[in-house]
Amino acid sequence: MSFKVETKSITSIRKDLGLEKQGLLQKFIDKTVSEALQPYVSKDTGVQEESIKVATVLGSGKVIINVPYAEVQAYSPKIKKRVGKRGTRPWERMVSDKKETILNQVSEYARRLDNGK
Repeated sequence: MSFKVETKSITSIRKDLGLEKQGLLQKFIDKTVSEALQPYVSKDTGVQEESIKVATVLGSGKVIINVPYAEVQAYSPKIKKRVGKRGTRPWERMVSDKKETILNQVSEYARRLDNGK
């Protein structure tokens, strides 16, 4: 008894699922993460929050806060002030709060992509 298993290449599977750079799933992940992060960054004038929307290229795999003082406000030990969700260590707090929700959203979206083919 013999059998032959034919499979697609990893590259092909990634492409079908939208996992490659600039793929549908990567764009969805970037959009979801950037939207989840916005309520956590400092908001005096709203520049950091707006910067996420403008500087992040969906599909790149990176969420960018493109203001020179963002790192200082996020990680300086001198800054202790927090207003609601906003304040120091925004990335870490967002991941702590939203990780499961984001993973579930991405999983559901990936299933919809896979079922659509």
